[in-house]
Amino acid sequence: MSDKVWPLLRLKAEDEEALKEMYRKVYVEEYVNKKIYDFQGKRVIFSYSQFDHAFSESSNYKESYGVHDKPFSKKRARYIMWIKKVLNMESGNITYKFEHRSEMRKKKGKQVIVRIYAVIEEKYVVVLDKKEDILYFITALPHDVNSYKNMEKRSAYLSGKKIPSTLGD
Repeated sequence: MSDKVWPLLRLKAEDEEALKEMYRKVYVEEYVNKKIYDFQGKRVIFSYSQFDHAFSESSNYKESYGVHDKPFSKKRARYIMWIKKVLNMESGNITYKFEHRSEMRKKKGKQVIVRIYAVIEEKYVVVLDKKEDILYFITALPHDVNSYKNMEKRSAYLSGKKIPSTLGD
C-alpha cells in the first residue's frame, strides 16, 4: 500500500499565522461542530482548545517531555482530514490499540486511565483518551518506524481491519 492512503489537505495563505487559522477553521467545522463517532459507535469529543496541541510539534520529541516548541506544524495539519477516516476504519490497514497508563494523570478533573491509538499502515496515528465510555481526541500525527515500535511495546491489540483504499491499492 502507498504511503498516502488519502489525499492531504494543502491550504495556502499569505503567512504562517493565517495558514494556522485556516486549518483551525477546518478543524472546528469538521470535528468540533460535528458529532464524531469511531467505528464501534463510540463518541469522540474534539475540543476547540485541543487544536493548538494537536497541530503543533516538538523539534526534539524524545527530549521534549510533551512540550511543543513549534506552535504550528504544517506537516500535521495537512493530514487533518485523515482523522475521521482512521476513526471510521474507512480504508487501509487500520489497527486500534490501547494502553493503560502507568501513571495516573489528572486532566480536567477526571483520571485518564486508557489511551487509544488508531494506527494506519504504521504511518499515521490518532491518539485518544478514554474516560468512562467517551473518547477524547488528543492528537494525530504521521510517525516513523521507531515511534511505532515504542507504541507497540506499550500497547495491546484492540481491533483491526484491512480495507482496500479508494486510491487503487
